[in-house]
Amino acid sequence: MSSLTIASFIFVLCCLFSAVKIHAAELSLDLPAALDYALRENPELKSKRHALGIAQGRARQAGLLFQSNPRFGVEMESPTSGAGTAVELNLLQELEIAGQRGHRYEAATKNLVQAQLSIQEAERLLRLEVTQTFYNLLAIQQVIADLKDFLTGQENLLQAGQKRFAREDISILELNTLRLDRDQVRNELANKMRERISIEKDLRLLTGLQDDGSLLAVGDLLGLLAKRSTVPARETLQACILANRPDVKAAKLAVEVREAELRLAEARRMPNISLGPRYKRENNQNLFGGEIAVPLPFFNRNQDEVATALANQNISRAELEGRVLLARQEIDSAYKRFGLAQESLAGYEKDYLEEIEKSMVLTRKAYESGEMTIFEFSVTRDRLAQSRFRFLDIAFSHLQTIAELEAQAPSCS
Repeated sequence: MSSLTIASFIFVLCCLFSAVKIHAAELSLDLPAALDYALRENPELKSKRHALGIAQGRARQAGLLFQSNPRFGVEMESPTSGAGTAVELNLLQELEIAGQRGHRYEAATKNLVQAQLSIQEAERLLRLEVTQTFYNLLAIQQVIADLKDFLTGQENLLQAGQKRFAREDISILELNTLRLDRDQVRNELANKMRERISIEKDLRLLTGLQDDGSLLAVGDLLGLLAKRSTVPARETLQACILANRPDVKAAKLAVEVREAELRLAEARRMPNISLGPRYKRENNQNLFGGEIAVPLPFFNRNQDEVATALANQNISRAELEGRVLLARQEIDSAYKRFGLAQESLAGYEKDYLEEIEKSMVLTRKAYESGEMTIFEFSVTRDRLAQSRFRFLDIAFSHLQTIAELEAQAPSCS
């Protein structure tokens, strides 16, 4: 193999490895893609979907015509006198009475629907958690980007201050103040970057992402806020949520399941009968007939199962009351937080960030023209930066409250 061929081969490999490295270095993800990943790959949601098979199996079992298998018996008798052997065959099948099969099937099918609703509830909560975590990552990415820009400005300011200190234009106190300001921004940036790692880990766990490298949330925080600035009226939303939220619907259905189970337990007070054909051959004669077995309910009248079903019914009714109360409280709490976030955001003009940018430019020009000292410039610049961060934090909080309201019942938003 020629040296030119080897060099070309090495070059191609380097390009491939570089492409793989770039791909692994950063994974971009918008909110719809994050939600899609989560609903498809979240481990806990997967386990709940697999557990649905238990309820499906019970429903199939409850739908069978006969709940127990038939019993087949053979009896043989050989008298000592040497006469012919007697053979007896019988087949018995237990039959449920008093509508037991219908009650059992009703309970099993409603339990299956309840299990499906529990999955919908898990999906609802997962959407909320993914959405809020995504917004959190998006917000902290914006803060980190702003802090990096601010740190660059502080370092440039410190370098200029060192030159002016060398010319004895500023005092050592002013120079140290610039250095402390730079160090403060650097420390805050490091804290935010550590916080970002934790948020990214949470988002990866929620979405089930397996890819290596950094995860980048894609989106415009303020643009998302403009799209989701309104929600329905409280009374309208509350009525819709109480009628459509999966956990409330599941709690209502649980009461119906327990009622069906109680009817089944009461129906089983009367024991099931068993009947079937019978054949006997004795003394060279074939005898055909039938057999019926009826247990006599003298002692056991299914008292334990009836008492258990009645207790479960009362428990499910209490749980329904608690679930409805919890849903109402969550809606009221979410609306209050939404109202507070709206009030906080209403204190800022729509062009607030643009005005801050203009103030930054004017402050820089004032410093360069000598209208303010380097110390005054540093303090003013820090105040403007903190004002920007506060506005972004309020916008982020507002988005979180909207996401919380929307997640109460996705079909109502």
